[in-house]
Amino acid sequence: MDRTLTLIVTSIVLSFPMWANAEIRKVTIKKVEQDLYQTSDGALIQTNYCFAEASGNDAVLKFTKYACHNTLRFDAQTLCEVIDVVE
Repeated sequence: MDRTLTLIVTSIVLSFPMWANAEIRKVTIKKVEQDLYQTSDGALIQTNYCFAEASGNDAVLKFTKYACHNTLRFDAQTLCEVIDVVE
């Protein structure tokens, strides 16, 4: 029983880094409305209290579905929390 539990826990711990790999990509975005941005390829980015203005700006999107700490970085000073991305 202890060996089985150890094997299960070890498998979960070793697979965790696969869950932690976020997709990071450069996007060109425009603001559609408060907390909603659209990329040049049509994807919609929902943010949380993001007040950055954008009309064709370059940004860096870091997003993994169901993960915490998803971000949209406009520049060194402007970082917004991303709730969801719809492709």
